Amino acid sequence: MKFEDINENTIKITLSFDDLTDYDIKLSDFFGNQEVIEQFFYELVDELGLENRFGNVGMLTFQIQPFPQGVHMIVHEEALLNEGGEIPDDPEEFEELMTGFYNKLNEIGADMARERGITDFKPGLELPGSQKEETDQEPDFIYYSVRYDDMMSALAGVKNVKFADEESEFYRYEGDFYLVVLDNQKAKGKMHVESTRARMMEYGEASKISREFLQEYGECLIATRALDVLRKI
Repeated sequence: MKFEDINENTIKITLSFDDLTDYDIKLSDFFGNQEVIEQFFYELVDELGLENRFGNVGMLTFQIQPFPQGVHMIVHEEALLNEGGEIPDDPEEFEELMTGFYNKLNEIGADMARERGITDFKPGLELPGSQKEETDQEPDFIYYSVRYDDMMSALAGVKNVKFADEESEFYRYEGDFYLVVLDNQKAKGKMHVESTRARMMEYGEASKISREFLQEYGECLIATRALDVLRKI
């Protein structure tokens, strides 16, 4: 593990996969296990004395940037004070300041999702007590597809990530392999489904090719219960 100063408000911590193993952290934890990662972050803050390296005028936030040998953790101090170094007394100014802070956190979450190829990320942080004008109803069931470069990668993914799916299909298109999974968000919860999906991405990558496209133009190798069939190979 090593770290370097980017500027007076930002530090980059580089963690190899061996470093993550030492802390009993998996890459998938960064995208589906918020409690574990928050605890890991606080451990690093204490171990590296990060609070003493900043100006103590705001809140520490972090962004994860995966790379082939591990992850970069970009730690940034978000100022919560006004230009005079004080919390504004005016309620409207304070609400404006906090709204900007929550928006920044949502931007960080969107960046993390984009780096993992997750295209349906929906920012959810807002001021306590505030209400959205429109509430999007989450679907009970969701389809997602994972692209694999070869058959061995697909087999490694389905055998190492165990979960109960509603249905699954396996396709080949232009030399690549695609696993289409139907999962139950209502029964498992969105966070659980996203966590499973992130773990699957460790062996492949998110695909923008829809199930309908694969049904029409791809070669269907396994039409039903694909996960069960592949795990028996």
